[in-house]
Amino acid sequence: MRRITATGSPRQCGAEVWAAEVWAAQVGDADVTFTCVPLPGAPADALPRVWPGRGLGLPETDVPGLVTALGEVMATPQFWRARRSGAGRGSEQIWSVPHTDPADGFLYVAGPCGRWNNTAGYRPVHAFTVVLGDVGGLRSRLAAHLHTG
Repeated sequence: MRRITATGSPRQCGAEVWAAEVWAAQVGDADVTFTCVPLPGAPADALPRVWPGRGLGLPETDVPGLVTALGEVMATPQFWRARRSGAGRGSEQIWSVPHTDPADGFLYVAGPCGRWNNTAGYRPVHAFTVVLGDVGGLRSRLAAHLHTG
């Protein structure tokens, strides 16, 4: 298991931990769990939102930090082993083009976030899981959104 945090300049601590402010990632052999650590004073409705197995919603301001964390995950040996093994969808793009809801300031992307559990709708979460083989596609979609603004 490897732990990564992102949005600051990386520094190594103990068992490969990068310290930062907002996103932490725990990389396993098959998937990665991202944990959002809200900044002091952040409102409760600023947490990421997940529709299990269907999609992810993020405050627009959190997208750059998650893109950084996704990039760090892609630098791990676990990611490359999972990609070679065919886990997830690999090069098939299964994440939708992101769209911003102007009413709430969230960026939404449909795709296999979390595990399907027969619930409907987006719910605030402190953590969500993505299959390692699907990380590259999510990063591509979010980075393209940042680039095109």
